[in-house]
Amino acid sequence: MSNQSVNPRTGEKFGPIFISTSLAAIDETISLSVLAFESWSRTKPSERARILSAMADALDEHTESLVDIADEETGLGRVRLTGEVARTTFQIRAFAKALSVNLFVEEEIDEVQDGAPPQGHPRFIRTLRGIGPVAIFGASNFPFAFSTFGGDTASALAAGCSVVIKAHPAHPQTAQLTFDIASRALAGAGAPAGLVALAHGYECGTLMITDPRISAGAFTGSRTGGRALFDLAQSREYPIPFYGELGSINPVVALAGALDDPKAFVTSYLDSLLMGNGQFCTNPSVLFTPESVSLVAEIQEQIATRDLAPFLSEATKKLHDANRAQLIHSIEAISCEGKTVDNPGFYSTPLVLVVKASDINEQISDIAEECFGPTGVVITYTSIEQVIALLRQMEGALAGCLFASETDVAAPRILDALASMCGRVAFNAWPTGVAVTYGQHHGGPYPASTSSLHTSVGTYAITRFLRPVTFQGLPIELYETMNASLLKGIRE
Repeated sequence: MSNQSVNPRTGEKFGPIFISTSLAAIDETISLSVLAFESWSRTKPSERARILSAMADALDEHTESLVDIADEETGLGRVRLTGEVARTTFQIRAFAKALSVNLFVEEEIDEVQDGAPPQGHPRFIRTLRGIGPVAIFGASNFPFAFSTFGGDTASALAAGCSVVIKAHPAHPQTAQLTFDIASRALAGAGAPAGLVALAHGYECGTLMITDPRISAGAFTGSRTGGRALFDLAQSREYPIPFYGELGSINPVVALAGALDDPKAFVTSYLDSLLMGNGQFCTNPSVLFTPESVSLVAEIQEQIATRDLAPFLSEATKKLHDANRAQLIHSIEAISCEGKTVDNPGFYSTPLVLVVKASDINEQISDIAEECFGPTGVVITYTSIEQVIALLRQMEGALAGCLFASETDVAAPRILDALASMCGRVAFNAWPTGVAVTYGQHHGGPYPASTSSLHTSVGTYAITRFLRPVTFQGLPIELYETMNASLLKGIRE
């Protein structure tokens, strides 16, 4: 099979045709990845940090050419994409900085305690080492930050793992150019051959995740695709960790005290909802507002002025439109519609549906469905009990938000309800905009992610690809000799 870029603004194909990577090529690629892992995993953290920094420098130097092709393939706009390249290299350097100060890679020593168990015990040296070659699946909505050399690849490399990357079909040229720039920089800085590899085509994803030499997988995308890969990873003779981010509805609750300025609130709501044409995993799909403060007129007035933006691909538009049609069919709601579509590209009219909490059936699943596009649902409530009851019926989410005053008596209950279903809870802030920092957690109960214990954003993302190994009763001198011997062998 083959794939070619499509301009989402016009629907026209352009550029080279990418032939799916063959089974033989995948097999050879993974063989090289295994050899690279043996070397890279034993490379000093400070050396890995230096090489990662060189890769980030190279990507920064080619920002303009990367943005040019990414904008043509995704329609996300040069301003957004320029910022995304900067975010991508920032997170690479964040992992390099962590390595340079031995975060996550320094051993912990639990010294000998005299006496009988359980108080007494021998010396334990607890270490962390790379889990092995990792399969990374690029995302459609972040062609840089969550794709070829995004956070998943950067954290796996920082952990000492080699990486085999599947390019996303919506932006194959961006993926290939990013890979070419980064791989040249890695080679020039002294990284082992085969440390990173790029594959194209639907079939290669299955081949990668089922190959017994692959030790873990990471994915950002749809629930259908992610669940299929997760099931493959678990059905192997020897199952492996699969860190998938599969979508999220990200509930937002606004209490009456936070709506003193309805116009400003609606502006910020639509800014978040329609950011990137609603194609963010942190899109605020469901907003709860009190019936006592009607926002319908303000939403209708403002959404009608918003400019249209394209979907990332025809497939993304079709899925959104199908999910939205099902949503409209499921509820009786007031429709606030944006500008109509008169364009050959991949566009849909922005839409916000407003429904009363009392009109929702016992199961909220009919409307708490991620459309992944310019569609939102506002649920108006008359009591906090209504909100909490509906939140408890929702699926796991990446983020939840509360808009309230610090002294609002209902705030603690809402915060607790959100924390029970979300990986991140924001106060007086929208869920879009995920800071790349030490304290960040980007994950949540299924289906937000396949492992709510881990994050795909921030420094702690490295822990997904580190395997603990404890040495019991080992003299410190022998431990140091072992490490020195391994490093010498790699250099030779």
